[in-house]
Amino acid sequence: MAKAKALPKGVLNSRQMLTKISKEPDSLGLVLLYGTEDYMIDGAVSMLKKACLGEGAEDMDYAVIDTRTGDKFDMAKLEELISMPPWMSPRRLVIVKQSGLPGRELSDKNLEILKDIPSSAVVVFFEETADSRKKAFKAFLQYGTVASMSGFEEDELTGWISNRFSKEHLRIGFEAANSMSSRCSGNMMELVNEINKVALYCQSKNYTEVTPDIVELCCPPDLSGQIFDIMDACGSGDARIALGTLDKLITNKEPLARIRVSIINHIKALIMAKEAGNADLLVKRTGMHEFRAKKLVSQAGNFQMKRLIDLYLAASDSDSDFKHGLIDERYSLEIILVKASAKANV
Repeated sequence: MAKAKALPKGVLNSRQMLTKISKEPDSLGLVLLYGTEDYMIDGAVSMLKKACLGEGAEDMDYAVIDTRTGDKFDMAKLEELISMPPWMSPRRLVIVKQSGLPGRELSDKNLEILKDIPSSAVVVFFEETADSRKKAFKAFLQYGTVASMSGFEEDELTGWISNRFSKEHLRIGFEAANSMSSRCSGNMMELVNEINKVALYCQSKNYTEVTPDIVELCCPPDLSGQIFDIMDACGSGDARIALGTLDKLITNKEPLARIRVSIINHIKALIMAKEAGNADLLVKRTGMHEFRAKKLVSQAGNFQMKRLIDLYLAASDSDSDFKHGLIDERYSLEIILVKASAKANV
């Protein structure tokens, strides 16, 4: 996994935002949270409720404006909500979902409302995307707190998985934790569900450690691991095994589109590994975990750089041909694997 794209200056990541809610709730007034990681967003909401609302006060001091359910966002309505003092809580909490406001050009009057959120209220805007070039986005930065609510980075995720299992009095090693992360593509909500399922299985068997075999038994197929196996077979010149593994993925109803993207991204990662030449430099350049970097560098040794570049271009052309209806999707994948398996080590 490559390093996350750098955030705009002044924008917090999800971990920093959750820490701020936990340790500095009184510093919050106007807040913009953007992104699609529901687990992180739900966690932020829960923490904000705990920090702002009195016991049993949700009906009185908590308001939600959600444009996805048909509510039309109106700045005058927001102004009205925040002007009312809280009834039973330290502060009134107002959540605004998918207003589109951070992407608009706002009037001076509306900017004044954002600037003058009273100390008795916390107003939190949730948006899937936000344009940092817009005047409204800059106003959120100037007058409040802005955070991108994405999942953990790869090097943080395995530690988070380990901590979740430790709360269930279970141990898990890096290999098994990394496998779980890969199987869920790093999706936090999926991971929570899988962790709960694995924990219940282990507890029913009186196991104290989650092993890779248990993960294999309980969790969805590891697409990333199987793509590694496919490219290992290609690097050894064994098209039969590569095509057989592809067939198993398709038989298990793995979406062809996901397989295609994963193969292209894996070839791209092999090019980076080949160029880096060693795991330490690859980790430094990309931020991926050392375990994965070592595997990629080792696998890249089965291909010359020109061969990898040719494969990447061929895979990209094949992807384009499929999208334009010029070739069958499965056939396009098989052709790439046959090409990858030919002339190995030359």
